[in-house]
Amino acid sequence: MTTPAPTYFSDLVVEFLHQQDIDTVVFNPGASFRGVHDSLVHADNAAIAPQIVMACHEEIAVAIAHGYHKASGRHMGVLVHANVGLLHASMAVFNAWCDRVPLFVLGGNGPVDAGKRRPWIDWIHTSQNIESVVKDYVKWCDQPIGQRATVESLTRAFKLMNTPMHAPVFVALDFDTQEQPLEEGVRLYPATATEPTRLPPLDQQTVEDLAGRLLAARTPVLVVDFSGRDPETVAPLVALAEAFGLAVVDRGNRLNFPSTHPLNISHTGTDVVADADLVIALEVQDLVGALGSFLPLTDQGLPANGADIVTIGFNDLLTSKWAADYQQFVPVTRSVAADTRASLDALRAVAEDPAGPFTAPDFTERRDRRAAALAGAHARARADWARQAEEFKQREHIHVAGAVDEIHRAVRDEEWVLTNTGSLTVDGWVKKLWPLERPGSYLGLNGGGGLGYGLGASVGAALAHRDTDALCIDLQSDGDFLYTPSALWTLAAQQAPLLVVVMNNRLYLNSTQHAERIAGNRDRDIDRAHIATSFYDNPVDFVTMARSYGIHALPRVEKIGDVAPTVSEAVRHLKAHRGPVLVEILMD
Repeated sequence: MTTPAPTYFSDLVVEFLHQQDIDTVVFNPGASFRGVHDSLVHADNAAIAPQIVMACHEEIAVAIAHGYHKASGRHMGVLVHANVGLLHASMAVFNAWCDRVPLFVLGGNGPVDAGKRRPWIDWIHTSQNIESVVKDYVKWCDQPIGQRATVESLTRAFKLMNTPMHAPVFVALDFDTQEQPLEEGVRLYPATATEPTRLPPLDQQTVEDLAGRLLAARTPVLVVDFSGRDPETVAPLVALAEAFGLAVVDRGNRLNFPSTHPLNISHTGTDVVADADLVIALEVQDLVGALGSFLPLTDQGLPANGADIVTIGFNDLLTSKWAADYQQFVPVTRSVAADTRASLDALRAVAEDPAGPFTAPDFTERRDRRAAALAGAHARARADWARQAEEFKQREHIHVAGAVDEIHRAVRDEEWVLTNTGSLTVDGWVKKLWPLERPGSYLGLNGGGGLGYGLGASVGAALAHRDTDALCIDLQSDGDFLYTPSALWTLAAQQAPLLVVVMNNRLYLNSTQHAERIAGNRDRDIDRAHIATSFYDNPVDFVTMARSYGIHALPRVEKIGDVAPTVSEAVRHLKAHRGPVLVEILMD
């Protein structure tokens, strides 16, 4: 079937989205991109028009695209309305920036030509340098004027977005330009023009240097953080750790390394690697936090024992002048920017060389002794966490550890995907109690620490898995939920197969803990810490809220013994109807 030629420039924008395999766009509607909206709705060839997902707030729209990409590796286009929509979207864009997720955000603007503005509304919704709202936490942004300039900007933005380090981009589409008839000679670049620039693998000199350090190290530690954004890295990373006998610390911004693997010593304490003399940090964002989790540090963030640190990744290729998410500077031994998968392959080749030193008995015996010690520490820690969870289940009120364990008991036979874990407290127990083994089964936290991420991102992830058998689960904190509750509308409208488990402690827990700490430091009444940090006096009924949006919701759970049966019932309903279900658990 021949695709009809575009009539208006906005038709060409839609054609560009199709050319780049964007099959879905998400937005809260706005007049400043009405040209593109019209082209999406009235595409002459429906086969090329991306599907539309409507959201009730721009922060939700961006979060949906964020979760969609983390779950699938595919792009969902985002449209935001003029300056007001971009301001609403800005928090979610910042989350994606810190999470190093590439988002293709297009904004309406204008008309920049003042002579074409309607009274009042077009004036307040037109901005000079509109991209300045987000310019310090996107990888690239532009406000092109004219059709040819806009085609170039769209192409450049898409290419840069996918070139390491990945991050959001923003292009403003002038109101007037969108609605103009397509000018003669204006056309898209070839689809291949957006192919990202590739980084090389480790060079031979670096491989040899690392091999020498690994051969000499008594206690080498591998720290991973973001490598699992490419699920194909998990298996070679496991093979590499086994070949070298590496202790692995997974910082957990993605599923980088199986939590049940005996070499994984994350959260297990520091004794087994207290004498670490070599640290290889692979795509680690917060290096000081990572090192400090198992080694004493100097005030410069260096290991006090003088351990060598080698970093491999892209962090130095993307820094903001505004946001300090680049973290504390560490004067490392060696820093290399290289492609992760190719670098793993290069190191594995050295490790598995039958004529090399890493297959010789003197090394393999040392490696196996080290691996046995690591496996022992891993097993003891997991047994202790399981024991703690059982003890917590004996309490009168539901504790997060018990709830997390019982939720897993109800879904353990399913092919589950954790789309969101809501808070650091829940996330910590998930990593201790759930077998995080399958690549892509855990999508990490929100990146920027901004509330309002969880439900929208989980909707996006569920949409990405709509045609699979995966059970998408959102372990949703109540405070984060209340930032963007209208995401329930999109969830219901799309009938996205998502299990939302609201972990309701009726608190902004982190704020309450800070209030307790400052009151204690000042010798004041810590029992007042809940004032203006809790919902005790006016609690939210999440079950009724969900039902009001047309979502199936089960009666609230208030006893630990009811957690697993209720979640099991919710799973049965979701599988039977392939639509959303909500369970609310009242927590301690």
